[in-house]
Formats: sequence, C-alpha cells, structure tokens
Amino acid sequence: MITPRLCAPAYELGEHAESVAGLPELQDAPEDAAALRDFDTYHWSEVPVVDLMATAVHRTLSRSGVPADRIDMVLLVTESLPPGPAGHREVAELLEATGMAGATVTSVGLMDCATAVAAVGTAASLVRDGTARNVLVVGGDLADLSTGGERVVAGGAAIASDGAAAALLSATAPGLPVLAMAHHSAPRLLRADESAQRQLMSRVDAYRELFARLTALHPVLPRHVSVLPSNFAPDVMRMYLSGAGFGADRIDLANVARVAHCQGSDPLISLADRLGEGGSAAPEGARDEVLMLLGAGVSHLAAVLLGASPLPPAEEGSS
Repeated sequence: MITPRLCAPAYELGEHAESVAGLPELQDAPEDAAALRDFDTYHWSEVPVVDLMATAVHRTLSRSGVPADRIDMVLLVTESLPPGPAGHREVAELLEATGMAGATVTSVGLMDCATAVAAVGTAASLVRDGTARNVLVVGGDLADLSTGGERVVAGGAAIASDGAAAALLSATAPGLPVLAMAHHSAPRLLRADESAQRQLMSRVDAYRELFARLTALHPVLPRHVSVLPSNFAPDVMRMYLSGAGFGADRIDLANVARVAHCQGSDPLISLADRLGEGGSAAPEGARDEVLMLLGAGVSHLAAVLLGASPLPPAEEGSS
C-alpha cells in the first residue's frame, strides 16, 4: 500500500499587520479583550484570496521539488471566492499562474475551520489508493468575506486573520508520513437552545471522541503526540483537549500571538513553522513523536496524524 507523504507546507499572511488591541470590537468589551489577551497581531489583505494562495502554492511546489505539471489534483478550501462565474475565473487564474492548469480541481467545504485538515486527509486517501500521485491542498480566507468582516470569532475564542496555506500530498516526494485521519460532527452545537454548560460538555466530548477514532486507526498515547490545532485562545483549546488526555505541553499554540486565527489554515501554518528548513518535526531522540493537525469548526472537528520524521524520496511506481 502506498504511504502518503505530507510535503512542503507553506503559507502567506495578509500584507498588513495590525494590533489586536486596536480592534473596535474590543474597545468597549473588556471581558472579551481579557479572554483574547494572548492574541497580539492580526493580518489583513487588500488582494484577492487567490493571490495569497498562489504565493503559498509557489513555495510548496518549489520546496517539494515536484513540478507543477505533475500535480494530478487540487483540493481548494475557501469561503472567500466571489460567487458564480467570477469565482470560477479566479480559480482558473490561480491554476494558470501556478502552472497547474492541467490538474483537476475541486473544492472541499461545509466544515468551517476544520475543512482544510479534512482536505489533507482526503488528499492522503486519494494518494493511498492510487487515484492520484500528487494532490495539492490549498486554502485561505479573508475575514471581510468569510466572516462578514467580524474579527472576534469562534464564540469569542479567536481573532480572525487573513492568510492562505498549501501542502502537497505525494506518493513519492520526501515528506512526513500520513498515519491516520478522523473527523467528528456534532450538529447539536448549532442549536440556539443549548445551554453554555451543555455546549462546553459537548465540545469536550467531541475532542475525546475524535482522538478515540484516531487511536483506533493508529494507537498512540497523548504524551507522544504534539498537537498543532486551530489558533483559539490557549485557555480554551487546552480545556477542550484536556478531556482527551493532552497536557498543555503537548499543544502547540505558539502562533496565536503572531498569526491569530487564519481560519482553516492554522495547522498547516504551524506545521510549516515547525519544519522550518530542516524538514523534521521530531525533537532530538524522540523517534516515537507523532504530530496531530487539528482543525476545529463550529460543529466539526478533523484531525490528521503524521509521523514526525520525514520519509525519503520514493521511486515512481513504488508503494
């Protein structure tokens, strides 16, 4: 069986950086400002989201060593395209600008900020079963379009930021092995009549169930997993994950202050920063380390387990 590799994650943030403290939504809401104290900077962009995506894609392709004309499929994740034919034209221009005009493109959606991680898992499945050899996942959003301009999002747990991220799922390029993928949906969290306490219990249960599904596919203990989650307020994310057995030291929220919440792109941005130039995400001597990309939406969760040590290039036709 083919082992999919996640290769060369890359990103581009909005070209303007602003202080979270200056947001009008927080000026007259000291309690909200206190809850979001770990957020320092958010980014916004004046260019179309496909421009940010194109920059991220160029970086991924350059670092992966896979030519653009070898990309079989593109999975697109965004809520920031214009409707109708205008959106289709922007996607066509993205493919042309990045050299992927021959690739089949489709969109993945309806899971809010969990969608990009779900797309990574879907791309890995396409590679694993031989449907495609190289699948490019690219996503991005602009808050003016995806949240209607709201910057305080996720029920007051995050500050929305503009940005895009990309990654290649490949059968042959060097990259981190994809070990398992799981997802969870809890439609009851969309109900307006759910009490705050009941919603909190439901969310903690959802994270617990998600990790149980992952470990049923690839057994691993929380102490061996480094979580790269959506950039929610650290107190909130740590509370959600504590029910699944994760201590605060296993949850990587280093980008909350600098990046804020780039919606579905957060886990790939954190992974790109973790890998840096070295290509390995495992601490020295920690050969059993596993990474978990975790995307969290309003009522959806998606997670992908990755080995932290990269696999070398494989020959074409090998499995």
